[in-house]
Amino acid sequence: MLDSPLTDPRVQKALNWLRSHQENDGSWYGRWGITYIYGTWAALTGMRAVGVSKDDRFVKRGVQFIESIQNEDGGWGESCKSDQEKIYIPLGESTLPQTSWALDALMMVYEKRTPSIEKGIACLLRKLEAKDWTYEYPTGAGLP
Repeated sequence: MLDSPLTDPRVQKALNWLRSHQENDGSWYGRWGITYIYGTWAALTGMRAVGVSKDDRFVKRGVQFIESIQNEDGGWGESCKSDQEKIYIPLGESTLPQTSWALDALMMVYEKRTPSIEKGIACLLRKLEAKDWTYEYPTGAGLP
């Protein structure tokens, strides 16, 4: 039988890196997607995939960040300026990719639908129909 991923030294090294690179607001900086929503999504889904508890303090802080930046319409949207300024800058509108990343992160942590998840799903469905300017807003920068 295989050992738990959490006992693998490579996984421990990756988790230590994530823990040491979490921002003060609970987010993580992402490298390819725009930026803090993407990075936090990647960190949370990765940590949960290897078995980190939903009660882990780093996971909880990441979830708090995601929930704190949810837009009034239920979705999420981050400006491309976040990459340049190295701080979270809201777009003021929700985008399909960023809403999807945030929802995926929340669904990896919560065992059932929450008000944040419900509002996010509703926004995602509305955005799929609208196809407004946010439909083509860039959500990836391809930074090294």
